Amino acid sequence: MKSKFLIYFFCLFVISVSCKKKGCTDPAAGNYSPEAEKDDGSCLFLPAPDPGPTTVERVSYGSDERQHFDLYLPGNHDSNTKTVILIHGGAWVLGPQAQDSVTTFNGGLGWDLSKKLLDEGYAVAVMKYRLACYTTQPGTYTGDPNFYMDKMLEDVDLTIDKLKADAATLEISASDFAIIGESAGAQISLLYSLRNSSDADLKTVVSFYSPADMGDEDFKTAAGSFPYNNLPLSTDFGAPLYGNGCDFSTTGSVNLLWGLKSLAGYNLANTNTNPEYTDTLSPAHLPNIQRNLPTFILHGESDDLVPPSNADTLISRITNKFGTTAAASGDFSAQHKMQKYASCGHGWSGGGCSKAQMMQDVISWLAEHL
Repeated sequence: MKSKFLIYFFCLFVISVSCKKKGCTDPAAGNYSPEAEKDDGSCLFLPAPDPGPTTVERVSYGSDERQHFDLYLPGNHDSNTKTVILIHGGAWVLGPQAQDSVTTFNGGLGWDLSKKLLDEGYAVAVMKYRLACYTTQPGTYTGDPNFYMDKMLEDVDLTIDKLKADAATLEISASDFAIIGESAGAQISLLYSLRNSSDADLKTVVSFYSPADMGDEDFKTAAGSFPYNNLPLSTDFGAPLYGNGCDFSTTGSVNLLWGLKSLAGYNLANTNTNPEYTDTLSPAHLPNIQRNLPTFILHGESDDLVPPSNADTLISRITNKFGTTAAASGDFSAQHKMQKYASCGHGWSGGGCSKAQMMQDVISWLAEHL
């Protein structure tokens, strides 16, 4: 008798299950059926909506001819769209002509970070800034390492101020900003972002192969050696030359060590440090590490200009200052992270350098911190 009852209830169970309405039960699917009680494997997942064409406009943030940025907006931007500010390198003296666009981040070096960011729905502001006047005559140095750097840091601040002031018109968020800099632009980015005076709505900073210790003898030696000691100027990348009245020139050549000296305002020695001129410019100098901002430091293991040890020094000093632990390789949620990339040189050069992995890591970091 007991077995008959078990068989009876089992049959009722089978009937009740088989009578459940079948369909797609996943709310994320395009054919989701709220009445369905049992998934029948029919769910169809539609592709992400096309963000639409990117628009770009040039926005001035000051009266100098170099004080502007090119703003790229994804087609679906609105008041919640977050903005990533990109700052180019060039030994603090090199940059495109004032009327031209910066190409560093959109294919100029063989990788297109701007497109990657736009595809993820971020607005992208590629800024220019006032450059240092390049000189090889020690008697013409300013004697003040902050003379040019203060102007560069002010230009970052003015860029954020302008984006915030025009946010409603531009249809972007007025309170969500990140900065990504490369080489000298990364040094500017870090120096600005890690100080308490940086904008409160700046949420994170990302550094590509930054000189973090400006007095590093290996860095100075590399900057004054081939091929960096004789870089030709061009219409793509020129410099304001002292011999030309500090007017911008696209002819001639520059030595990156003299670019550093021009910035520091002093004839820096290769064999010994001049901390009174280099410490104030160094992101890894402890007094410059003031704000506990999410920071991602990326560096190539084969960088022949800025020694990868600069990245080690910077992450060590940041984590020691704030009592944090640097993120592990696959972790993008921690407050501070440093990642080195095999076979990558300065500018993410090198045939074996995984530029795609580098850019995906940036996207993963921004997803957590912006």
